[in-house]
Amino acid sequence: MKKDREPNDVDGLLNAVLTDDDWRALNFSLRREALAAVGAARRRRRLLLCLGQVACAAALLIGAGRWLLPATPGNVPVPETSGRSVSARTEGPFISEEEMLAMFPPGSCVVAEVNGQKTLLFFDAKKAEEGFAWNRQ
Repeated sequence: MKKDREPNDVDGLLNAVLTDDDWRALNFSLRREALAAVGAARRRRRLLLCLGQVACAAALLIGAGRWLLPATPGNVPVPETSGRSVSARTEGPFISEEEMLAMFPPGSCVVAEVNGQKTLLFFDAKKAEEGFAWNRQ
């Protein structure tokens, strides 16, 4: 069974009608609108891709900055003592001033404020080295 149509006079007449100037103008304007729509979609997609890349780069830089830069006293929350005495044993790797002074012979050092910061000052460094009473287990 043959399914292909043979060209006849109707096809010739249709081709003649569609080839006039109005059809060419319509075809050109439709092609221009389609290309403009495709170009706008490409620009929008490119803009969204660039914005996503900028957001990822910013997040990466912020994360790297927080990881690489040491914590400063201004941005680290300080737990409140809520009335505890300074001589009480603190949890964690820190000790109080009294506990620190007790590690050295009496009268060999003192805690003083230098330039707004507390500093351990030794009167005789040699005596302090000999009498250091830290348990080295």
